[in-house]
Amino acid sequence: MTAAARAGSAAPASRLEAGGELRTLLAAVARCAGEARVETYLVGGAIRDLLLGRPFVDVDVSVHAEPDRTRELAAALASELGGRVKARHERFGTATVELAGGTRLDLATTRRESYPVPGALPVITGGAAIGDDLARRDFTIHAMAAPIEPGGALGDVVDPFGGARDAEARVLRLLHGRSLADDPTRALRAARYGARLGFEWDPGFGPALEESRAAGSWTRISGDRLRRSLEEVLAESSRAAAIARLRSAGVLDDVVPGWGRARSGELGADGTIETRWAALLAPVDPPLRRAVAERLNFSRALRRATSTGR
Repeated sequence: MTAAARAGSAAPASRLEAGGELRTLLAAVARCAGEARVETYLVGGAIRDLLLGRPFVDVDVSVHAEPDRTRELAAALASELGGRVKARHERFGTATVELAGGTRLDLATTRRESYPVPGALPVITGGAAIGDDLARRDFTIHAMAAPIEPGGALGDVVDPFGGARDAEARVLRLLHGRSLADDPTRALRAARYGARLGFEWDPGFGPALEESRAAGSWTRISGDRLRRSLEEVLAESSRAAAIARLRSAGVLDDVVPGWGRARSGELGADGTIETRWAALLAPVDPPLRRAVAERLNFSRALRRATSTGR
């Protein structure tokens, strides 16, 4: 890692140096992509974490190719790295390679997205240029990419929205004003990443939230999508701070009216996702607790786990 990418500061968006396990993974990507004759880019959270000097969690790679070739690349990487292809998504042209140590390598075909109705799943057009692929993302700090070169080196960072600048300023900024109307789960991700990284929300979040409410996005989005996004929040070590941010921004009320005004349970350090849900909802009055379970399409087991308050 470059000296400029030390913890707590952001490196200039020119070239970044990947080392250790990440360099090994990227070298394998470069070899397999070279054999397949496709272009690959390190994108999203890994670029963000290199800039901030943070350890990477998962590795996101954009593949400039048709979806079937992305899936073929995932299979080749699983074979080379001794992992397995855990999930494929035909519609989005994505595949996940899970490695022995638990690291995930997420591959996605570069694409454009359009939202015919606010809160609906997007219409996908694959094979887009990397700039168009970055334009569909949630925050500027995730809308950066670096071409993966032979040996796992990284080329010049592509940063069309000023993500490196916002990383240095420790700010989460949406790419455009209708971002939350298109996909309200981005507000849940903003709370999650803001709490994890210690980043503030850009002032544009307020108007964007109002736009999402006026567009009816929160009533249109499925309960399953909302529940999965909230469970990602509950999986974070900083979940209490993230939930507090969602409450103060009115997002819990967007999910279920009245939830934001209810007391929140203590979210300890241990436990399964079921016990964390139970802790979160324990002080909530039974009618509201049932409304949350209904809106988020809780399973029978999760309904039982959260049915008794304190």
